[in-house]
Amino acid sequence: MKKSVLILFVITLLIYNGCKKTDTASNPVTGDESGTVIINGEVIDFSTGAAITNAAIKLYGKISDSTISKSAVTDDNGKYTFEFTVKGGIDLKVIAQKEGYTPDTTNVYAVAGRTLTASKLLLKSTATGGGTGVRKPSSIYLLGTSVPSIGIKGAGGVESVQLVFQVVDSLGIPLDLDNAVNVGFVLAASPGSGAVLNPPTARTDAGGSVKVVLTSGTKAGVVQISATINSDGKVINSNPVAVSIHGGLPDLNHFSCVPAKLNIPGFNIYGVEDVITAYVGDKYSNPVRPGTSVYFKTDGGIIEGSALTNALGVASVRLYSANPLPNHPTLGPGFAQITASTTDETFSVINRSTIVLFSGIAFISCSPTSFDIPNRGSQQFIYTVMDQNSNPLVEGTAISVTVEGKDYELSGDKDITLPDTQSRSWTSFSFTIRDLVDTAAVNPLTVTIKSNGLNGKSSLVFSGVVR
Repeated sequence: MKKSVLILFVITLLIYNGCKKTDTASNPVTGDESGTVIINGEVIDFSTGAAITNAAIKLYGKISDSTISKSAVTDDNGKYTFEFTVKGGIDLKVIAQKEGYTPDTTNVYAVAGRTLTASKLLLKSTATGGGTGVRKPSSIYLLGTSVPSIGIKGAGGVESVQLVFQVVDSLGIPLDLDNAVNVGFVLAASPGSGAVLNPPTARTDAGGSVKVVLTSGTKAGVVQISATINSDGKVINSNPVAVSIHGGLPDLNHFSCVPAKLNIPGFNIYGVEDVITAYVGDKYSNPVRPGTSVYFKTDGGIIEGSALTNALGVASVRLYSANPLPNHPTLGPGFAQITASTTDETFSVINRSTIVLFSGIAFISCSPTSFDIPNRGSQQFIYTVMDQNSNPLVEGTAISVTVEGKDYELSGDKDITLPDTQSRSWTSFSFTIRDLVDTAAVNPLTVTIKSNGLNGKSSLVFSGVVR
């Protein structure tokens, strides 16, 4: 019985092994196996780095009695591809040729079953550019920068920028290594405080390019860099290149918070808007770097929570009149305190506050409200125009005093337009009525005090006589 089981097991194992598929992924190509090889490559101009189209590419190699010889041409992007079958591996040579260029060669080792990328083939133009065999620099210009702007030293941001210039000949072709020149760099303009260029002089590379690094100092502003070439007694300058150096982190002594309007008619009207602006500078009196976050809060109404500074260090939000109605612990009802916050270079929170008055409905009172002015006499009147919290009304409110009757003279605060104010001195006014005629006649007068503005309209009318 045991012998039969053993025989059955052996037969099953043989059948399983005979039917199992080979895992090609786990069996790499050996030197005796054949397979497809793909070779990709690119041909570019030695001087400019531009792709060369329609270049003739030849690939050849020999192993044992087998020889491989292939031809191709580059496409519009200077690219070419070879695909063929090879046994094991083979050393191949790739040659690129085109009229007007010196040929270039590279080697590649092709292995069955692999996709390979050959080294770039660099073809140098045989054109002289000027007919003398020597190409002279004609102009220099900025090719690019590593970052658009930098920050001042020690502010925690990027402090250096690399600028790449390119030198070209009279045909606009970048100089190659055979015609390389030295380029000097200077700061044409600088805010000072340590901004430097390094190196002060550099030599152009195979593409006519040359690089310099600007490192900021401790002062924000605009730096202008100029690149200069001295060639055969001729000075060639680039156009000045401007780089912005932004400020550092916020500083309490250079941090302000102010409203666009000191007084808005928001105590009885919801949705009245005011703009609150923070002005944020660093310890060097420069605007902080753009994008610095400023947070806002208010104890009256509703305010946008935060804003980012612009290039001038300015961040603005909108304040709206709404619940809760403000009630300042010192100034009283109607006065809202708005606080702006940010962090300084020590990561401490710094704050600045401002006050906005939410003024209400207009009320008018006067003393006295009746009068009997004797012959050639006069009477002074003290009147107030304010809201229900004894606060001044908003900017542009027009206040007028008029009198109907005859034989009188009116002087004093009879025609007033209020400024943007929070001062209660702008709630109390006065005027005087004087009898003009020396007669025994009694003339009745009617006095009207009016207020008209964004807080609404109000008026007070009373009467008396002059004798």
